[in-house]
Amino acid sequence: MTVTFLVATMAHAQTVPQMTPQVTPVSGSPAQWMVRPTPSQDPMKLAQPQPGHMGAGPYDPSPPPAVALPLPPPHTQSRIVYAFAGPAARMMTVSRELSDACRRGRFTQRINMLYRAFGTKETPLGVAYGTWAINLVDPDRKREAGTVYFFDKQDTARCTVYTARQDVLLPWYYGPGGGYGKDPAGAAPVPGGPPQAP
Repeated sequence: MTVTFLVATMAHAQTVPQMTPQVTPVSGSPAQWMVRPTPSQDPMKLAQPQPGHMGAGPYDPSPPPAVALPLPPPHTQSRIVYAFAGPAARMMTVSRELSDACRRGRFTQRINMLYRAFGTKETPLGVAYGTWAINLVDPDRKREAGTVYFFDKQDTARCTVYTARQDVLLPWYYGPGGGYGKDPAGAAPVPGGPPQAP
C-alpha cells in the first residue's frame, strides 16, 4: 500500500509543469539609478548655445544691472543778474525759516552761483527766483511768485537766505531791460560803467 502511494506521488510530480518564480526589482536596482532628463520648461535650466556658435558659454541668468550714463559736470557759465551800488543787505530781508531749510537741503539753488548778485566790494550771492522756480530746489513749496532769493554760503551749516521783491530790484537788474549800479536811495547811476564782480 505504501509503495503504491509513493509511486503515484512521483508520477504526479513529473506531469506537473515547473513554475519559474518572477523577480520584482527592488528599490535601488540599477534600473532606478538613471537620472531623468531635465524638462525643457524648467526655469533653472541654462539655455544652450546655438549649434555652430563655437566657443559660446552658457547664458548668464543674472546679468549685471544696467548702469546709467554719467551726468555732465555741473560747471556752467555764471551770470551776474543784480549789481548794487551800496551794500546788498539794504535791499534784502533775512528769512530764518528759509535759512534753516537751506541748511537741511530743502531750499537751495539747483546750481550754486549760476546767477549772482553783489554789492560794492562784497562777496557775490547766489540767486534763484520764486516765479517758475528758476534755479530753485523747493520740495516743500515755500517759494512765492515775484520773490527773488539770495543765498550765502550754500551747502554749509551757515547757509543764509535773503528775500526781496523782484519788482523792487528791477532798477538794479544787470541785463536787458534793466539798469545797473543805482544807489538804493534813488541817486543817479554810478559813473564809469557797470561794476565788476569781485
